[in-house]
Amino acid sequence: MIYLDNAATSKYKPSAVVRAVSEELRNGANPGRSAHGDSIRSAMKIMDARDTVRTLINNPQSEVIFTKNCTEALNLAIFGTVKEGGHVITTVNEHNSVLRPLHELERRGKIRLTILPVSSDGSVDIDGIDTAISRDTYLVCVNHISNVTGAKADIEAIAALTERKGLLLLVDAAQSIGHTVIDTKKTKIDLLAAAGHKGLHGPQGTGFLAFDARTKIKPLLYGGTGTDSESVYQPFAAPEAYESGTVNTPSIAGLKEGIVWTLKNKEALSANIRRNTFALICGLKEIKNVTLYTPPEALNGVVSFNIKGLTSSSVGDILNEKYNIAVRTGLHCAPLIHRHLGTLKNGTVRASLGYNNSIGDIKKLIDAVKETAYR
Repeated sequence: MIYLDNAATSKYKPSAVVRAVSEELRNGANPGRSAHGDSIRSAMKIMDARDTVRTLINNPQSEVIFTKNCTEALNLAIFGTVKEGGHVITTVNEHNSVLRPLHELERRGKIRLTILPVSSDGSVDIDGIDTAISRDTYLVCVNHISNVTGAKADIEAIAALTERKGLLLLVDAAQSIGHTVIDTKKTKIDLLAAAGHKGLHGPQGTGFLAFDARTKIKPLLYGGTGTDSESVYQPFAAPEAYESGTVNTPSIAGLKEGIVWTLKNKEALSANIRRNTFALICGLKEIKNVTLYTPPEALNGVVSFNIKGLTSSSVGDILNEKYNIAVRTGLHCAPLIHRHLGTLKNGTVRASLGYNNSIGDIKKLIDAVKETAYR
């Protein structure tokens, strides 16, 4: 199978990831909850993984909270920083893991919400954010790379604006972390949410929220932390306050190795994704009856398109059954960008590229789309 669904979960997992998960499953213990050697060893693995995330984002002072996915990290950031009666700004590019928490807070009357449009190339207008800021604004939420169009936000410029205005900036890095430079020390990103199982090549069931130690967040889960056990109230010291219950040590150990591998191979990985994305965009643009939704400059591994006269789901079925090519179809959990694109009813066909893909894979997809479009 030609796997082109890496925006959902990366196909390639380094052998070191598999070994780390397996070793912890065979020899693991509950990290830091007991004084015996195995418990301490597992706790050290978690600590090592946190430091590896800090290296990834170039911020040794960052707090790192492990979550089961990027969705949980985003929920922790959004619900944990809510200011009742305050104002939040986001965009139509966002995934439902941002839109649904924000709309729920708005429905409860907790916040006022502004959702900004994007330009024709899918980018976020900095001046639009600036104009939308009011006296009660406290948070701006943007995704770094759209999981539908692949359009990239200028988070450096957005961060400069939010820092100047004294606002919190939450960046959804689900589609960018691993193959795009993210430096939260240089660029003032207050809250960075990421998936571990996509561009970082870690196991499913992993993600993290990294945030400035000065940023105050209320816990999302309450329960056992292994600290302050004499109290019936949740402690507020990171990281324990945000990781109640037993953490997924095998997968976190695997995530650490995935990050190490990704950092080592980042230059080649990024070049491969850019080269193959360029080839795919160029190839699809030449096919009659194909509508391309990814801007030509968005060489970020995510390409969405449709074929005239066919639903996105039927195209996905044809590619799967006739050509053994795996893509994703539908709305990709991001309804507002589809409304903006005019594809809310049909969705799009999304091909998302990863380390596992070669230029040969891209050529086979282009040929398959061409045959399907000229049927």
